[in-house]
Amino acid sequence: MSIEKQVGAFVFAGLILLGLAIFLLGDFTFERRYRVYVNFNDVGGLSKQASVKLSGVEVGKVSDIRLINGKAQAIASVRHGVDIYRDATFSIGSTGIIGSKYLQIDQGHPDKGVLEPDSQVTGVDPVSIEKALTKALDSLQDLLGGGDNKPGSVSNNLKATLSNVRSLTANLDELVADIKPHMTDAMSRVDSISAKLDQVLAQTNTLLASLNSGKGPVGALLNDESMKSDVKETVASLRKAADSASDALGRINQFRVFWNYDWRYEHAIRTGRSDVGLKIVPRDGRYYYGGVSNLGNDSNVRRSGDYVHYNTVDALLGWDWRYADLAVGVIRSAGGARLTLTPLADDPIGQRFSVFAQAYDFGRDRVVNGRHFTHPEYDFGAMVRLHRIVGVGARVEDVQETKRYQSWVNVNFEDKDIAELFGLATFGAAGTKGRSKSGSSGH
Repeated sequence: MSIEKQVGAFVFAGLILLGLAIFLLGDFTFERRYRVYVNFNDVGGLSKQASVKLSGVEVGKVSDIRLINGKAQAIASVRHGVDIYRDATFSIGSTGIIGSKYLQIDQGHPDKGVLEPDSQVTGVDPVSIEKALTKALDSLQDLLGGGDNKPGSVSNNLKATLSNVRSLTANLDELVADIKPHMTDAMSRVDSISAKLDQVLAQTNTLLASLNSGKGPVGALLNDESMKSDVKETVASLRKAADSASDALGRINQFRVFWNYDWRYEHAIRTGRSDVGLKIVPRDGRYYYGGVSNLGNDSNVRRSGDYVHYNTVDALLGWDWRYADLAVGVIRSAGGARLTLTPLADDPIGQRFSVFAQAYDFGRDRVVNGRHFTHPEYDFGAMVRLHRIVGVGARVEDVQETKRYQSWVNVNFEDKDIAELFGLATFGAAGTKGRSKSGSSGH
């Protein structure tokens, strides 16, 4: 290759490298971008070529910053295909307290529509760190010094506290001086009581010695063999009675007790109903339930459409299986039965859902609030347990007669839940006292 060709190839390669360097250093790109003009009163140190971030992800650059009518305007060059919604918020972000600035876009809602290219928006002006620090220092100075060499609220509180401490110390000195003579008298009385206790112990030793020797009527009884045999038999009988009582108490302690509260809102007459009951579980699969339903004052004037029977009694014997719960007995002061199904009991989520049905008052023949009822009452409902204790649902009551639609809230908790609650409260109070004691000893 000739010298001229080598020189030409070298110059051509140099031009290519120079163009590539200009392209890289000048941040040129072949991406399609569109502009958004963001107006600020103060850009707070935002510079040209700063990043534009949408929800923390870089989507473009600040192509230019200019001053228009005394206000700053930042031109954001955003990658084509990145949608910004009309209610998006534009602000100045920072990578740290003294870090580099960037244009932050907090995305809006899609239902507001997409921001068109070359749109103008108003940005949120940044808070100047210098102004914020100056304001905070002024507030601190006013708090401590009150301004204009006047004592502030903290100084006044400290002076008042020191004055109270001096007064408390003086009162303690007076109290100790008043108690000291009484403490001396009390110690002398304790010495006298100790001497009398010594005399009583000496007499007791003498009495025990006489009993062991068989002297006197009491000693003779204690040394009598027939008396000893009777005492042994009595003790054995007492032991058997104690074992029986312990076994009975053990069975009672195995009982589980649940408190139940139902609140039902009847939409047609805009009235709430309340049921309260107690569920006793002596063993797995069997329970007893007793309570009161439809709590209220039956002497009040009824609203139109109010046909409920107030202050009725529930008393049920129930069997609880994994997928079903059956109870029979008295429902709202009438004979009936109740069935609750949990079809997805094996599923962690599905086990929260259950349906129920109950039928009762099969011989109903009464007039309530001007309406004659002759059919049994049938109720149906469904519930979702939001928590082990709380459930919500809906139900319809008296389907064959009036069809009362109700919203339903159930609260069901065990006795141990209350015990744990009080235990946590006691633990918290003890912890607070402990911290108070440790804090006072440090002063």
